[in-house]
Amino acid sequence: MIVKIANHPRDYAWGSKTLMADYFGWRETGAPMAEVWFGTHPGSPATLADNPHVTLREHIGQDLPFLLKLLAADRPLSIQAHPNLEQARAGFERENAAGLPLSAAMRNYRDANHKPEAIVALTNFEALCGFRSLPQIKNLLLDMVEAPDASETFVAIAKQWLDAFIADGLAALVAAILRPQLGGEPIVLDGFNAELARMADFSARFELASRLNELHPGDPGVVLALLLNHVYLEPGEALYLPAGNVHAYLGGLGVEVMASSDNVLRGGLTSKHIDVPELLSVLDFESAAVPRIQPRELAHGLVEFPVAAADFKLYRASVSAGNLLAEIALPAAAIALCVGGDVELTDSRGSAVNLRRGEAAYLSPEARHFTLAGNGDCFIALG
Repeated sequence: MIVKIANHPRDYAWGSKTLMADYFGWRETGAPMAEVWFGTHPGSPATLADNPHVTLREHIGQDLPFLLKLLAADRPLSIQAHPNLEQARAGFERENAAGLPLSAAMRNYRDANHKPEAIVALTNFEALCGFRSLPQIKNLLLDMVEAPDASETFVAIAKQWLDAFIADGLAALVAAILRPQLGGEPIVLDGFNAELARMADFSARFELASRLNELHPGDPGVVLALLLNHVYLEPGEALYLPAGNVHAYLGGLGVEVMASSDNVLRGGLTSKHIDVPELLSVLDFESAAVPRIQPRELAHGLVEFPVAAADFKLYRASVSAGNLLAEIALPAAAIALCVGGDVELTDSRGSAVNLRRGEAAYLSPEARHFTLAGNGDCFIALG
């Protein structure tokens, strides 16, 4: 069984008003088009395209283990991380026991699932992900301490962070930045961040702080962002973000797939709920290389984005008049999302659907395999 599905864009404030409309030929609404969810997650379940009163979950009678999304950012998303499965289950139970409604703004855990995720760029895409190397972070802090024409307060705060980093490591530094103090008293970072932003005049490494502070003046996330790997993706390039990876998407359009969850622990660059102790409890503080995904060609026109997640697999399929993809294995339920041209999906039981750019379909695993034809490009997520 193949059935066409649809959903409405979510209008988060960081979303772009034009990226999805321009790329897919959709009509602009004047509101941000931040994300479109293709899955069964109750936060925004997909519906049948020809009957929007019936959700995909109601139609198939079960939940999918993955969630496929379109994401279009015009402004930075929050600096955030996601829990592992054990942390998610414990946090969900704890907040349920405390009587927090699932819709409560103070809620950290809206389900009991983890949320490893991958994103593939459709346009040029900018992101922060994972911590820089420890020597890079130390040099950054030294530049702050030795900043020319810096105020005594700026130097004192930076020196305090450098001392914490040298004495107790990266976790202590991150905690000190997210809960800033001076002389044992809590402080706000308005003045500090303003000086930090001005450092972009003599060092390019502080250009990001200048940009972020214009949007979020005084936010500790402006400082935390400088500790993270700053990544630029070209169309077709991809990242994998496991549980505990601290990250923030800064701008661009991409296809995202993840375990079906909406659990987000935020640390800054947002007006939404921030829970610093809970974020610190889930963060992975190991410095590591940028977690780029190396695509693997399975056949002419069929590429896999291999990830270390059991909840989903992600493929990109390109077909043309001279190249159709026949009998692609379908070991589990799948969702196909057309991102270019027009494609026709036909399963081994004869069910078929045509997808144009920006349209999606659910593929039932009972068919075992399907054929992709036409002249277009689509992503296929399954799990």
